[in-house]
Amino acid sequence: MRRSFAVAALLVAGLGLSSCGTASTAAKYVASKDCHVSVTNFNLAGCNLSRENLSGDDLQSDDLQNANLTDVNLSGANLQGANVRGADLKGVITNVFTICVNAESGPCSKPGLRSPSRANAAQGQ
Repeated sequence: MRRSFAVAALLVAGLGLSSCGTASTAAKYVASKDCHVSVTNFNLAGCNLSRENLSGDDLQSDDLQNANLTDVNLSGANLQGANVRGADLKGVITNVFTICVNAESGPCSKPGLRSPSRANAAQGQ
């Protein structure tokens, strides 16, 4: 009984950690200290980018977690692989030249700035 209790306690204590002692994806995000949008700044987590014109910007694999993207113009932007978990996406503008988070052409009309799959649409799904 003690052994199973000890194992259960260790499992509960380790829930916030993934393998190798790194923070899990469930851990609280760390807000960026620099919210200036540039090619070299890929960490925009928690930034207020409301009403910014990011058309044509390369945001590929950028961290936009919990960012305020309300009414942002992302026409022609590359969002492939970007982390938009928890971001406010109300009124985001995308077009056919936008590359959505799931690496498909826009407009990104699905939740999380994803595009409806062109392959599924062609197959009637």
